[in-house]
Amino acid sequence: MITKNKLTETLLNELKDERLIILSLLNQLETPGISESQEDGILGELSAQLVHLEIHARETQEQIDS
Repeated sequence: MITKNKLTETLLNELKDERLIILSLLNQLETPGISESQEDGILGELSAQLVHLEIHARETQEQIDS
């Protein structure tokens, strides 16, 4: 059985990973000479990742509060 502390630690580590993905996508948007289609693709990925981050953050907060 997984303990509350271990589950919280796992959720926090996953949030860190998601943050790194978002930072990478933001950095890609700053690439000189990026095409409009590349920018659109990155923005789509960023949007999806932000929704996922919001849901994951809410779940993590619920776990911490319980």
